[in-house]
Amino acid sequence: MSVIVPARNEEKHIEACVRSILDQNVDGGLEVIVADGSSADQTAVVARASGARVVRNPDRTTPAGLNAALASARGEVVVRFDAHAEMPPGYVAACVHALHAEGRPACVGGWRQVAGRGPWGRATAAALASRFGVGNPRIWRAPHANDGPIEVDTVALGCWSASHLRAVGGWNNRYLRNQDFELNHRLRRAGGRVVFDPRIWSIYRPRESPAAIVRQYWDYGCFKALLLAEQPSSLQPRQLAPVGLLAACAMAAVPGLPRIAGRGALGVYAMTLAAVAARAHTGWRTAAVLAAMHLSWGVGFLVGFGRLGATRLGGR
Repeated sequence: MSVIVPARNEEKHIEACVRSILDQNVDGGLEVIVADGSSADQTAVVARASGARVVRNPDRTTPAGLNAALASARGEVVVRFDAHAEMPPGYVAACVHALHAEGRPACVGGWRQVAGRGPWGRATAAALASRFGVGNPRIWRAPHANDGPIEVDTVALGCWSASHLRAVGGWNNRYLRNQDFELNHRLRRAGGRVVFDPRIWSIYRPRESPAAIVRQYWDYGCFKALLLAEQPSSLQPRQLAPVGLLAACAMAAVPGLPRIAGRGALGVYAMTLAAVAARAHTGWRTAAVLAAMHLSWGVGFLVGFGRLGATRLGGR
């Protein structure tokens, strides 16, 4: 069993991450491989001291780190994990059980308990758990007691057969974000199944500042554009909502009927944000986080398509 963790400048989180992995009770034992992206802090030192094997990731990107760790992995099963996360007891056992279940899924994963330490982190947790958040709240909140495994388009993190993962080429190095979605899309196109199992869950430490949240969701939008350009069939209707929000902002700035329609749509959006924030009991920050997620994702998405278009025109 191999658990692979890409990390860069994660000195504050990597010890808790690695120790939570090594505390798992797994038949045959497991190894933890941290792919260090040339960290400027003591990430690699702390990871080794905590019991992980560290491999170099000179490209300093997440997919390159995952592939470097995969190349070094000795286990028959590979679990991808994040330095910003911690494993509860039984996580790996639940992954293995789900991967070997009837139908032999190509990938399995579960949900994440978002554990923010400060007010912005707690607001992010509320935003992610909302149906008005990023469109897939199943991943970000505790399931109901009677929920069972279900086939989905992608999952958080993931667990795969090492041989199957290598057979499809691992992660695509072009996808600095959304690399798991792209990988799972390839697996599904090849006939594999991706299964969400509620018995699999982990603890996620979110970004704790508005600027970090904006950067994160800008990147998600940019690389979603790349995925849709290469794999149009991966489009989900919910992914057009942030673009619709930007269209409403643009309409609100022009005269005539478009302004009325745009301002009306923005009014409904603002009221919805206020209602979600009130129900979440985390105050105005939840509304601010939701708006930051939606707007930065939408702008990143449009910028991503613009860059792709410019690149293709420049290559003619």
